[in-house]
Amino acid sequence: MTLFPEEKFSRKDCTSCGTCAGVCPSHAIQMCDGYPAFNSILCIGCGHCGVFCPVNAFKLEPLSRNAATPQQLRSLLEARRTIRFYSDKVPSEDEIDTLISVLSQSPTGVNQQGIIVRVVKGADAVGSLVKPVRKMLKILSLTGLVHIVGKITGMSDYIARLKGGEDMIFRGAPVVLFFFVPRKNPTGRADGVIAATAVMYHAVSMGMGTLWNGVAERIYPFTWSWHTPKTRGTRLTAVLCIGYPALEPKWKTPPRIYSVLNS
Repeated sequence: MTLFPEEKFSRKDCTSCGTCAGVCPSHAIQMCDGYPAFNSILCIGCGHCGVFCPVNAFKLEPLSRNAATPQQLRSLLEARRTIRFYSDKVPSEDEIDTLISVLSQSPTGVNQQGIIVRVVKGADAVGSLVKPVRKMLKILSLTGLVHIVGKITGMSDYIARLKGGEDMIFRGAPVVLFFFVPRKNPTGRADGVIAATAVMYHAVSMGMGTLWNGVAERIYPFTWSWHTPKTRGTRLTAVLCIGYPALEPKWKTPPRIYSVLNS
């Protein structure tokens, strides 16, 4: 939710310290006769004025200081594994709501909010997403194009299993989340990826697992049956499969390679 400071501000609690004006990144606050005056046109709703106010004149909730330690954060990152085998336990509506609620704290590049998450839950609903893809592959197989693509990409077995009835796209996940951002958002791609990443790690903290589904994201533009009028004017940025893992990892994953360039 965007903070509209002029609606929250309590003049009687203000001490005229000027902190809110000093931290405002868009210079939407000017001190006038010892009190802040707000320019709603310049305001980007970031909330800096409120969260840094020493006397809480903007009536915000107290900040929890129980931050994770570096080791706790490292343990969470190490616990994340791609999950392609899910148990029969299906996340409840409350669990899904709790999982997605982390988006209320997800940062955005130019403070453009408006992330939309489409939730597809249950075997029947997720299965209905696979059917049109399988049908499309069977039609394209008549042209020989699928055979050629399979040979070139080395995915002939993958395609054959998908056509044969296996869910090779969502891997039997009980819940699939599609992340959308407004097309007008200049940092939309990054914002959507950050949001999905936040949900991914929140899932780990709740005992669930995820699959970052690049296949579903790649074929989304060609699967019109997946589209809904409620996401018009947006673009897809990530797809996550969610569920309780059928298998638990026992050992730490070998570290991935990265480089640091100092200049």
